[in-house]
Amino acid sequence: MPPFLFFHPTNQDVLNGVIMQTVLPTTFCFIQSYVIFMRQITIPIILVLIILSGAHAGASMAILPQVQLPLAPPAENPPFDDEAFFNLSNFTITHICNKETLPVGRMNTAFYDSLAATYYSLIRMNVSEENYPKAEKIISFLSYTLTLAEQYSDYEKEKEKFSPVDMGLTSYEDLELWYDAAFGVWKTISPGYPDARMYGMPSAIEPKTWTVGQFPVV
Repeated sequence: MPPFLFFHPTNQDVLNGVIMQTVLPTTFCFIQSYVIFMRQITIPIILVLIILSGAHAGASMAILPQVQLPLAPPAENPPFDDEAFFNLSNFTITHICNKETLPVGRMNTAFYDSLAATYYSLIRMNVSEENYPKAEKIISFLSYTLTLAEQYSDYEKEKEKFSPVDMGLTSYEDLELWYDAAFGVWKTISPGYPDARMYGMPSAIEPKTWTVGQFPVV
């Protein structure tokens, strides 16, 4: 009988066979489990990245607050008030945008009254469709500035109360939101006012000190 029909495995051959029968299936199962695991986590990771990118995009597209009263709809037919609108608005903007702190509070009621009168005059004017987008931005800027002045008056009154409790009806952070809104619009219209500079944010007010024996004002 040919010698090759008689194969006598050695101990090493047996050991190699055991390794092949145990290690290879184990390795294959590990690879298969790893592939399944990666498939399971890949989709959630992609979804998280999409959500985060969407949140970042939403944050970058800041939504400005509404104006007090909007500008009248664009006029379709003459006569237009474009010249009067921009003469008045440009005079007002160059007057308040002088790098100085915005004059607000009870000591500056004349400024507030003048700004309010200008604002309510402008929003009633008939602006042509051609100049309407620019006029809308100016109205937004003046509206946020007017609201800042109004809110500061409330803030000032609250800070002047002798009270151990801060009611927090109008906080300085609330004022900063209106200033930031106005500044955001200013950056879009400032090229039209090369000699003007954004007004400064009014300073915060320290609360009145309250001592025992005083009657708190609530």
